[in-house]
Amino acid sequence: MIRIKIDKNKAGEPVFKINIKEEQQKKYVFLKRALMEGKEIKGRYNYELCMKYFLPIFNNLDKSDVKIDAKSIDSYLEFSDYIDEKFYYSLIATPKFMRMWREENCPNIYKVCIDIDNLSVDKSIAFKQIKINSEL
Repeated sequence: MIRIKIDKNKAGEPVFKINIKEEQQKKYVFLKRALMEGKEIKGRYNYELCMKYFLPIFNNLDKSDVKIDAKSIDSYLEFSDYIDEKFYYSLIATPKFMRMWREENCPNIYKVCIDIDNLSVDKSIAFKQIKINSEL
């Protein structure tokens, strides 16, 4: 059983934690890169991974092998820069988050909602991209 939890760090940003055993790492080879980039932690969850890996990992895992923690956060906001090099995440639209959004030329901000009971994820646009007309 692979255990997943979205928690928040001291800055109030979402953090992706996963508990995966050795035999499951061999079964799901695509997890290797995420686990190498993540860091090992102690406690109930043994890895802390980048949030950008949450949706690809969750969508490609067999749902019978996944368990989402009941105390997990069920929604967060995300956006990325134009070339998907930098990703930004927040639990709510804070002034700091919106300032970073404006600095990245106002791309779409997505709200990711996680249904813990049905093991499904819904990603929808929360703030649309602003088209700035520079012809003045």
